Amino acid sequence: MPAGAVTRNTATQKLVTDYSRKEPLRSGIFGVLAVRGSDTLAQHNRRIKMVPASNVKLITTGLALKQLGPGWRFSTTIAHTGSISGGILNGDLYILGGGDPTTGAQTACSDSAGKTFASWKALLDAAGIKGIKGRIIGDPRFFKRPAHGMSWQAEDLGYDYGAGPAGLNFYQNSQDFRITPGAVGKHPNMDVLYPEAPWMSYSNHAVTGEARSSNTLYYLNSEYCPVGEFQGSFPADRKSYKLEVSNPFGAYTCAYYFYKYLLRNGLEVSGGYADVSPDGLVRTDLLFSDLGTKAPDQNTLTVLGSGRSPKLSDIARDTNFESNNFYAETMFNMLAVSMYGKADRTLSEKAVEELFGGMGLRTTGACQLVDGSGLSRKDYVSPEFFVRFLRKMDSSAVRDDYLRSLPSPGSKSTLQNRMKDASEDIKERIKMKSGSMNGVLCYSGYILSADGNNSKTIYFSILTNNVSGPSSKVAGIIDEILISLAQEP
Repeated sequence: MPAGAVTRNTATQKLVTDYSRKEPLRSGIFGVLAVRGSDTLAQHNRRIKMVPASNVKLITTGLALKQLGPGWRFSTTIAHTGSISGGILNGDLYILGGGDPTTGAQTACSDSAGKTFASWKALLDAAGIKGIKGRIIGDPRFFKRPAHGMSWQAEDLGYDYGAGPAGLNFYQNSQDFRITPGAVGKHPNMDVLYPEAPWMSYSNHAVTGEARSSNTLYYLNSEYCPVGEFQGSFPADRKSYKLEVSNPFGAYTCAYYFYKYLLRNGLEVSGGYADVSPDGLVRTDLLFSDLGTKAPDQNTLTVLGSGRSPKLSDIARDTNFESNNFYAETMFNMLAVSMYGKADRTLSEKAVEELFGGMGLRTTGACQLVDGSGLSRKDYVSPEFFVRFLRKMDSSAVRDDYLRSLPSPGSKSTLQNRMKDASEDIKERIKMKSGSMNGVLCYSGYILSADGNNSKTIYFSILTNNVSGPSSKVAGIIDEILISLAQEP
């Protein structure tokens, strides 16, 4: 990064210095760097590595756009065993996942499950298949397990934001419940909304608490057994709400819903639905794999064709606008696939380091990443590294796609309620990513020049850790700093 003396008399530097000496920031860790050209507009603890939370998605989406390309798409392949005779497939139909995170999802870029299934059925129609004497098998082997980061906290794994991507996914490997209170001391009511999962058993150990008590409801599950457990307390006076949890059986769910789609559209499937277990066995029952039935090598299957995901640039936009952990982790996996030919979380970490090196970015003492979403508290990045990375992206061939992936305050995104007191001009010029978890609130990104001169772009990173004060107060302080930066002459 170009060297430059700190402009210590800037309004923003004075603001940063003042807030660093007061609560709630004084007793936490507060890091800032904002630069324009060779001028440093504000700095404080610029080289201290901090937990960045979802600011990590700035890096994941940027590297994915550079490595894979904005127009790149995931593929899902439809193939089969056996042979086709008289319009009947005498064999199993496989859905070979290629990592597509958008299958059955409900984000802005994704197609509906019905549209996706229609495109898959069109491949069967083109092959003359009018019935299947076999099974619909979801195959998730494209990505190596584990699906989630090993340093993610156990309390996160049961929620939808803690769902990890497999080779074949459905509805972002999540499930929705409607929760309504029962009588005090009794179980709250748990109703499955979508997707249905008739193979699951649910244990409700939660209780309905007194009125005005805290909502401590949580959900536990595992990929090793089709059982979900509700624990905690749900207040008696709370209205019903949608609880979004993880579903570790995404490939099985995808096969089930495609099986049902085919039946509704007049194509009989005699063998039901199944998936490929972690041991590589075809299983129709999640409790018991069909012993002795090993899934065939994918290269031995007869391919009917493939479906394709939305463009990566659109997926990156949804990732940053919605702070979508699932999409970010999929891109993290794909970096390893594109560079080393296979998905492995350790290889993804290696890929990130190699890509940083290609950008001329040194990570020693400045950046450590173990996932693509920022859910891990083992991710550490300094404000200075974020600014260096943002500069590199601003001069890259994918600059425009990258900028379009970043929301502005007030947009329909995680920033919708940010900077309400700022003018529309200022909000429109700010492109940034938020990041938050308990005790952590971070914002990094760009402030574009009012006259459109790219040389006047401000690159900034504002990170807070271990702050015990209300997040709303911390967010208000950061808003003030950003508005001040946007008004710097």
